[in-house]
Amino acid sequence: MKNFIFFDRKKVPEKVPVISIKKMFSEPILYIPKIKGTDKPDINKPWYISYYFRNPFTGEMEKIIEKKGINRIKTITERKQVGNDLRRARLRLLQEGYNPFVEKEEKQEAKKLEEDIIHKENFTVLEALEIALKEKNKTWAEKTRNGNKSLYNQFVDWIIEKKLGDKDINELTKRHIVIFLNGITDSRSNTTRNNFKSVISSLLTQLVDDDILEKNVAKKIPDLETTPEKNQPFTKQQLNKIKDYLIEHDTYLYEFMKFVTYGLMRPIEICRLQIKHIDLANNVILQAETKTERANILIIEPLKKVLLNMNLEQYQPDDFLFTKNKVPGLWEVKRESSKTEFFSRRFKKVKNKIGKEILLNSNHGIYSARHTVALDLFFSFKKEGLTDLEAKHKLMTITRHKSLDGLSNYLREIGASLPEDYTKNYTVDF
Repeated sequence: MKNFIFFDRKKVPEKVPVISIKKMFSEPILYIPKIKGTDKPDINKPWYISYYFRNPFTGEMEKIIEKKGINRIKTITERKQVGNDLRRARLRLLQEGYNPFVEKEEKQEAKKLEEDIIHKENFTVLEALEIALKEKNKTWAEKTRNGNKSLYNQFVDWIIEKKLGDKDINELTKRHIVIFLNGITDSRSNTTRNNFKSVISSLLTQLVDDDILEKNVAKKIPDLETTPEKNQPFTKQQLNKIKDYLIEHDTYLYEFMKFVTYGLMRPIEICRLQIKHIDLANNVILQAETKTERANILIIEPLKKVLLNMNLEQYQPDDFLFTKNKVPGLWEVKRESSKTEFFSRRFKKVKNKIGKEILLNSNHGIYSARHTVALDLFFSFKKEGLTDLEAKHKLMTITRHKSLDGLSNYLREIGASLPEDYTKNYTVDF
């Protein structure tokens, strides 16, 4: 007979407790951004190490992102190598008990290990500013680059004059920048001073993004109040005088300005037009490069007459409609803005001749004709019986504003916010 061992049921628990050990962290990964639409790494966007760690105060897993100087490495191969070294180093420290939420000795060890992997470079003020300018020029538009280059050069000249150029970039203080800006304010407008501050702040932000600076010391310097100056619309009388002068003295500029008045196009948009953009069969300017996008623009009858007189069939599809030679053709320039400057100089001659007579000021330019036409159309629509809102909706399709608020602000800026005559509502006789 087999021997059996009997247990006292009262002493054996029916449910055995299971001890749950919550995972404290995930394995770090190297985030590599990709160029849009491809699988190629993007060296111009921030790379970083990321992992999840359980917050000891909340018990929740929280994502931790660390750059640790990765973005100072300027080649894809080296950045991958350094990034993976950092990833492995972080994993090792996590396995050894490193806690990113608590200030411990492990954190100091982590910092030392990271500094061993990436040897921190010390940049002088001039070196750092040059690096920042080079990076910003990759994203700034040509016109912005040209304008900001002048402001940058003046700031650098001041840095050299004050013997700050060879100092470490981290020694450039908010006080230094304030002193420079105060000097600008003494001799120039608030707008100019704010432009300098904007450029300097943009460069320092770039250095922060590149892990060369800890913080942007210019960011909290307040802008000075300004009264923005914008192009004023011409009165109809002024526009008629300009027209008469152009017909007699500059018919080429007259043709150019018809694209402003009948196409409501900006000068730079007109300068970008090529033969291939003109579809006279369907009365459309195709894919014109506007301020914010490419758009189709209706060719109304007065503008079509101009285009027919240009005999476009004689030219190649890539020829520009307007050139310095006064006929369609190729127009190669180093700066696109030099094209609009060509026509601005022609208009300046008009102002020099008749500007005083018809009361033109510094805020009047070729673009003022667009404002004149926008106002004229808006008030014409209202005279037809359209409400204010209906007139704006109709005008939006012509001015190509993206929102009603945007159009309303534009109309207010150029003088369309005046009320109708309210004399009949007076009960006071003074």
